[in-house]
Amino acid sequence: MKLQTNPSRARAAGFTLVEIYTVMIIYTLLTLAMVATQLFAARVYTFAATKLSATASARKGINDMRDQIRQSTQVDVGIYNPTANTFSLIGDGTNQIGNALQVMPQNPGIKSVGTIYFMNPSASNICSVVISNGTVLPATQVKNIVVYITNYYVFDAEDAFTNILKSYHNDRVIHIKLQFSQWEYPMASVGNGAMYDYFQIQTRVSRRVMDY
Repeated sequence: MKLQTNPSRARAAGFTLVEIYTVMIIYTLLTLAMVATQLFAARVYTFAATKLSATASARKGINDMRDQIRQSTQVDVGIYNPTANTFSLIGDGTNQIGNALQVMPQNPGIKSVGTIYFMNPSASNICSVVISNGTVLPATQVKNIVVYITNYYVFDAEDAFTNILKSYHNDRVIHIKLQFSQWEYPMASVGNGAMYDYFQIQTRVSRRVMDY
């Protein structure tokens, strides 16, 4: 006696070659999509981390300068010469724009202790040097605050409407603008042809203590 088989059950017992190839193609596409997503996420993370790292020191430097300005009794915009170790005020009738900022926390008539923040073009850094007993300390004691700065004129004095002043005002607003370039991808090469990005951070701050 010959048994008859059910054709539909026989077909359900396994996969055809076409079905296997179809599943393999779908699985491969899903794997490639997941890998591409992971690579893209890693690239975005690296890019964001680099930007955060690039701006972190600038933000910290600006915060330090902001706190010093707010606590000062006099703040002057000028030009600092690192070679001669001298600070020169911007004269009346001239736009109060310079590469340096002199912050005096004591009575402006004494000027014995203070800090000078300045842009050092030879190193492309924002640096600070201390004034002690009315004398600017030697350049060997200069401290780096922010690195990779590209703009020479970092500081200016403005009024409440952001107009640049031409003389000293008791209620002046100090505008700090930092433009700098930072190596964009840590794994990339350095030098000609390397990938750099440009950033700008700025703030405006005024003193909380008026002149004596």
